[in-house]
Amino acid sequence: MVHHALPEEAPSRPWFPRDPYARFALVSCAAAAAAVALLGVTLLGGLEPADARTGSQPPETELDNGRYKITPIGAAVAEGDFATEVQVRVDIENSDSDPIPFFDIGSTSQLTLQPGGTELTSPSLRFLRYPSRDVIDLQPHMPEEALLAWAVENPGDLDGAAEVLLTVHKAEKIQGSGGTEPLWVRGDKVVGSVLMPLGEG
Repeated sequence: MVHHALPEEAPSRPWFPRDPYARFALVSCAAAAAAVALLGVTLLGGLEPADARTGSQPPETELDNGRYKITPIGAAVAEGDFATEVQVRVDIENSDSDPIPFFDIGSTSQLTLQPGGTELTSPSLRFLRYPSRDVIDLQPHMPEEALLAWAVENPGDLDGAAEVLLTVHKAEKIQGSGGTEPLWVRGDKVVGSVLMPLGEG
């Protein structure tokens, strides 16, 4: 009977090279890769500072709640046709395949005066190209420059207000009963918040 000798196991090699030049090259490549990754994160806004009081992002930060994308630009107090308003200039786009009723946008966003945290409700939406007309529906995939406007029922709420905080929530779909259309409501998950100085319009 012939016995075959088992091949000798190859000695394990350390992953870190012994040669000092090879070590230097490996460390240099790793450092360069880390620097490129950090640069990419920075360019994409991942390292933008958040406000320490609210955890918010600065103006011109895009917030995407799954149905629409909104980028708050700035905020101001202005006199509307019927009341004093807090107007927030935004870039907005419906990323859904169907028109979005404006009510769905108003119900998934929240504006509070800072300091104090007074919440304003029931905003209207006006495209800058038609500033005198309230928008009913946001059409799919049509980026718009727009104003979100909240009427201030109690002008005293503006006393001492220096900033506004716009918070956008994830939209959650609720099936309607009896064959009615589904509703989109404010979900518990917060997509993000943007803190803006409150100027005069």
